Amino acid sequence: MIPRAILSPCRVCGKEEFEHHDVLWDELISAWGLTNEEVRYINVQQGTCCTGCGSNVRSIALAAGILRYVQSSATLADWVKGKDAASRKVLEVNEAGSLTSVLRQMPGHRIARYPECDMMALSFPDSTFDLVVHSDTLEHVADPWQALRECRRVLRRGGACCFTVPIVIARLTRTRKGLPISRHGSLGCADPSMVVHTEFGADVWCRVLEAGFRDCQLVAYGYPAGIAVIATAP
Repeated sequence: MIPRAILSPCRVCGKEEFEHHDVLWDELISAWGLTNEEVRYINVQQGTCCTGCGSNVRSIALAAGILRYVQSSATLADWVKGKDAASRKVLEVNEAGSLTSVLRQMPGHRIARYPECDMMALSFPDSTFDLVVHSDTLEHVADPWQALRECRRVLRRGGACCFTVPIVIARLTRTRKGLPISRHGSLGCADPSMVVHTEFGADVWCRVLEAGFRDCQLVAYGYPAGIAVIATAP
């Protein structure tokens, strides 16, 4: 069921109609030890989608985070067509959900795909980008804190890393080292790049600051289902 909190317009395209289907499966629920409430809002995060652009709540939250950083009240689809967007260089690591087709309209857009692109050692010079964007990727990186430090390194002064990770809000972040292998994607997925190394919790903002960012903001869309992080470079 779509929560009442998902009543505001989609921040990607502006439409106000949504559809939902559950995406979690029993093995993943068991591996993560999720409660019924956690299953509910994670299903919303991944499986509640705008009928206009197809963006799920996770992607809409990320769009809201980007727009918060650039201080725009427009939709993301409108903002990328303007002068402000045209002046910014953005690195998108992996396709950020449904946002790739929108972000690639920016003249300064560049995409790098993980794991071919090593997030723990990005192949870009210091201070290259105004914005780094990734969505539900850090949990698959062996050392996500090093990946965040690399995102900070390639950002210009005052630039931002806007990202999402699956956050179980009633817990603290933990590594899955020593636990049975867990993969995202779909039931039966054997892709090694989908192995989960880290389960993120409510202390994600601490880890952002520890990576050397100046500050950290959390942007909610349909809380607790949609949470995006804005990490600003010093």
